[in-house]
Amino acid sequence: MNLTSHKQGSVLNLPTPLARLYGTAMKLDIQVRDFPGDGLTGDDDPAAVVVCGGAIAINPALVGDDLRADVLAMALEVAAIMTNRETGDPGEIYAPGGFVVITRNRVPAPRTGPGSLATLIARRCGRDTASAAFGYYVPPFESCFPALAEDGQD
Repeated sequence: MNLTSHKQGSVLNLPTPLARLYGTAMKLDIQVRDFPGDGLTGDDDPAAVVVCGGAIAINPALVGDDLRADVLAMALEVAAIMTNRETGDPGEIYAPGGFVVITRNRVPAPRTGPGSLATLIARRCGRDTASAAFGYYVPPFESCFPALAEDGQD
């Protein structure tokens, strides 16, 4: 087997980088969907939301397969390293509410930490990109579950 061929059934045999990334998500049992509804169209809207437990919601207003592929690569990395409890691991993203929001703000590919693996994943799937790293934030737990916060329950 040469370096450009892959074994039968490999997601790397899919026709485009975006298809390869969707295939990777499927292999990892991570559901990828567009955001429900049609209210997310502005530049300040998130690019994606990653839900602890295996779901990624991508903003349907993202234009172009290349941008969607890069955002999906970042979301796959976030899904792999996010946790709902602090472990002390410097590579984790601690998200007590179980959600991480990926912004539309592309950042230079870091050497380590969130975004470094995303860029490698995107490139391995055929994207010729300088960076598949994006800004992200963890919404406050209270905004994820306002009824629990009001009742003082966990």
